[in-house]
Amino acid sequence: MSRARPAEQNQALCGNQVDAIIFEAGHPNGLTQEATTGCAARLVRVAGPPIDHLLATHSYYVASVIPGGIYAGNPKDVGTIGTQAILLASSEQPDELAYAAVKAVFENIADFRRLHPALSTLNAKDMVPSGAVIPIHPGALRYYREAGLLP
Repeated sequence: MSRARPAEQNQALCGNQVDAIIFEAGHPNGLTQEATTGCAARLVRVAGPPIDHLLATHSYYVASVIPGGIYAGNPKDVGTIGTQAILLASSEQPDELAYAAVKAVFENIADFRRLHPALSTLNAKDMVPSGAVIPIHPGALRYYREAGLLP
């Protein structure tokens, strides 16, 4: 069961074949909703020294919180980990195209926040990628610098 797809994990959890499952998704999402309503699953906090070490050594993981109340039977915020979504562009894309794409996202951030609850907390400063995780396209880098988001 260790490599089952999320839907199969839900079936195993609700069928009492496993005690716990884990998968990564934006919240709220249908699979977690299904597990919390279909078999009264409870979210479990992910924390402690091993998680602290993971976050300190792998910059692509971030501390996160699943807001309380978005899933049945889970009224309180639950600490967890996740990854940030990133917009990727080929290094072959023209600088102007990458610049325009990043600018369009950042200048329309309020619209993105309304698209899905998972996007409601978007913060421009937190959306700037670290060059340590993945190289930043020169066109995107130009926008970040012009917007004062990077030196």
